[in-house]
Parts: sequence; C-alpha cells; structure tokens
Amino acid sequence: MANTRHTYHLHSKEIEEIIRNNGLPEEISTETQLWDLIIKKATYSSPKLLFPLIYEIYGKKYPEDSSVVPLSTEYSVERSDTKEISTIKADLTFCVNESDIYHFECEITYNGLITIRMFEYDVHASLNYRPDTKNPQLLLKFPNSAVLFLQGTKKIPDHLSCLIRFQDGSTHEYRVPTVKVQSYTLEEIKEKHLCMLIPFLPIRFRRHIPSDRKMQSAKSPDKRHDLEKKVQKSKEELTSFLQETILILDQEIAEGFLTETDKKLILMLLQKSMLRISYRNRNLCQEVYNMTEPVLKLPTDELFEVIHERDALKRACSKKDSEIAEQNAKLADQDAKLAEYKRRYGDL
Repeated sequence: MANTRHTYHLHSKEIEEIIRNNGLPEEISTETQLWDLIIKKATYSSPKLLFPLIYEIYGKKYPEDSSVVPLSTEYSVERSDTKEISTIKADLTFCVNESDIYHFECEITYNGLITIRMFEYDVHASLNYRPDTKNPQLLLKFPNSAVLFLQGTKKIPDHLSCLIRFQDGSTHEYRVPTVKVQSYTLEEIKEKHLCMLIPFLPIRFRRHIPSDRKMQSAKSPDKRHDLEKKVQKSKEELTSFLQETILILDQEIAEGFLTETDKKLILMLLQKSMLRISYRNRNLCQEVYNMTEPVLKLPTDELFEVIHERDALKRACSKKDSEIAEQNAKLADQDAKLAEYKRRYGDL
C-alpha cells in the first residue's frame, strides 16, 4: 500500500479565531500569561526538565527521581497608601526534595522595577515557607530565585541587585541571577540539556515577520515584493528551526535524557509560541500550523487512526449487511405472500 502523506489545514474560521485571539490559547488573554503558562506546564507535566536549568543557574545537581512540589504563588499584601488588601502573584515557585525552594519569573524585556518585585515575592515566600523549628533563633531563608528574560540580551545584567540597609546600619546586597534565553543556540541547549527553554526561542524570529497590515499598506510593487521575501525567509527559518529542534529532541531521547512524552510536551508548547509570533501574518500562521500539527502526533497515534478507520469500516459494513438482510427479509415476505396468493387463486 502506498504511503499517504497527511496535510493539515486550518479552516478559514479557525484561522480567524487564532487571529482574533492574538495567537493565544483560548484560556488566556495576554502574552505574559502565555509565557507563564508555558513554564508552568513544562514544570508540572515533566518536573525533571527543571534540573538542567537549576544546574545552569546554581550549579546544583539533583537525582532524576528527586521530588518537585509546586507551591502557592499568591501572596496577600496590605498597601500602605490605601490600606487595602490585595494579591500579588509570582510566576513559579516550587520545592525540590522537601527542602530547597525555588522561585522563577519570566519577563519579556528588562525593566529595573523587576528587582523590587523579586524582592517582594521572595520576602513573602520566605515568610510562607519558613521551616517549622523549635530553634529560638528564627531563620528566614529566601528562595533560590532567578529571572528568565525571554527577549533581548544586550541590556540585561547577569544579576539583578539592590542594597538593603537594616536598622543597625548594616548593608546587605540582594542579588538574583538572570537567564538570557535568546543567548542560547540550539547546540548549547542540546549540550546542556536545557530543552525547557526551547518553546521560548521562536521569539527571536518575531521582529523579522511583516504583518498583514504592513503588507497591505505597502505602496509600491517593489515594497510588497520585499515584504513577501521576508515572509518566505521567516517560513524557511521557522521550518529549519523546527526540524533542528526535532532532531535534538530525538537525540535527547536516544541518550536517555527525555522521553517521547517529554518531546510531545515541548513540541506542543513550541507550537503555542510559534502561533503567537506569527499570528499577524495569516499565510505564515497557516504554514506554522501545517508544520507543527503533524509532529505533535505520538508514534501510536497512527495505529489508533488505523484501528479507528477499521472499526468505522466494520460499522459501515455491518450497517450495510443489516440493510441487505432487512431487504432480503422484505423480499422473502413478499415471496411468501405471492406464494400464498398463487395457492389460493392460481396463476391469474
């Protein structure tokens, strides 16, 4: 039997829905929520993806079977100006092996205010998760924190820092490491097993993608041609990126660092980010879907499809057999009635 190549096409209605949602999943409304969703899903679905990232930031290794428990990220605070109680929400806080607490934030771009926010989050985390001890000397231990900057590299410092002066006059530095996600190549990610960062990498392609609005407003054929060439180049870049990513994930599986389920998770999250960066260009958005949807299928999916098609065919045949049997029964009934008429009246 000849191999059949499946082609995935979004209907116009579905494309319109993606564009109307700004390339975001239905359950969220902002890009910030998308990046939070990606890191949380990666953490909760496959916690071991965190360990290479922790090692990259802090140089600390954990066994693969280490426990990872998500912690609450919501803290109630009283605002000094209004005295109202409000809620602040961190991106990701978790505990490894019931002892080490971590706090990660995802930021699209660098803003100096993030240092103050990080300090506020960490103060509340240290209060909420302080050890239950009878030691009279109370210890407030800040979590191991880090900020993942998803876009840009040049102006982002290696550490966030601010000085804290206590009432005794002593001054201490609050210092948080940063991760410049776009500084990593796929080769470095493979070498360091940082596959958790892969879904964030398509952000690097976004600024080169012309929007439909920009293409429609092009005043000259030459300008439109240049923009079409940019779209084609973006398609080639994203295709090459996806192919290289799949190759790396397959190598990680072969070497025992990932499972097929991990691969599907990463590709699913990657699809979300690629749709987000391409939604302003309808044709490219369609191409992204066509590229990513087939690779989300598990190796067993094709088997299930064959089984489903076979069962559907069996049901159709069974239905047809029932219809034939019903027609045969009707014919037999008519034959019986005809035979009875012949017995009573003979051939007319």
